[in-house]
Amino acid sequence: MDFPGSSVSVGAWRVFLGGIGLAAYVAIRYGTLGLRKLIKLPIIWVMALAVLLFQISFFIGAVRIGVAMGTLGALATAPFFAGLLGWVVGTGKPSGIWAVSTLMGVTGLVLITGVSETRDNLGFFAVFVSGVMYAIFTVFGVKLTRTHEVTGAEVLGAAFGIGAVLSLPIVLVTSAWVNSALLVGFVLYIGLATTALGYILFGNGLTHLSPGTVSTLTLAEPVLATLMGVFILGEAMNFRGWVGCAVIIAALALLGIVESRTPTKKSLETANA
Repeated sequence: MDFPGSSVSVGAWRVFLGGIGLAAYVAIRYGTLGLRKLIKLPIIWVMALAVLLFQISFFIGAVRIGVAMGTLGALATAPFFAGLLGWVVGTGKPSGIWAVSTLMGVTGLVLITGVSETRDNLGFFAVFVSGVMYAIFTVFGVKLTRTHEVTGAEVLGAAFGIGAVLSLPIVLVTSAWVNSALLVGFVLYIGLATTALGYILFGNGLTHLSPGTVSTLTLAEPVLATLMGVFILGEAMNFRGWVGCAVIIAALALLGIVESRTPTKKSLETANA
């Protein structure tokens, strides 16, 4: 797959514009107090670096081994490390349901994408890195919402806002390809629509769900992409692919039902207040 610009530049543009959009939303919606408190914490800078590395490494991997295998590699890695890292830092011990649903989800992704014959070690390493970075970002985001009395949106606004600053040098030196109205529209779309808006919604999940659950629920992304490819772009879907979609939907349904019946730490504290 070829992106309009280099994979590094596309990833940097997503963080740059997404960070501006998220920080602006948070400042308008919640004020700047939470942002100013968060940017003083070392952990938010770790999250910001993880955000930037996640975006860049994912696009590098997707270009080298394809979007399907890139998505599979990143999203198969993220829930596993998010669950374990979340356990280590005290944001939630992985449950048996988490393990079962994650295994089902990854199995479904394998059925959808098949086993790739691509042998590109750098590409697979890049998507592995992106999955680990996504897990770090998710776990620390959940931890901050629970320990510093801030919302998930404020955490994301601070992390992406710092990420925007970190990505600025890359944007400045790699963006000669943004030379038409169409490409300007492209970077605005990937930065504001798919990143800023998407992570505003994602922030609500960080506030209420465990890190393993948040990462596992993102397995819905390649399912939706596959379905859109079939019904909008007319791409072919074999029987194995449909079975894979059904397995992932079942995994998400199982996780969603259990999550809805399990009170979070924050809800228990509210109830006991």
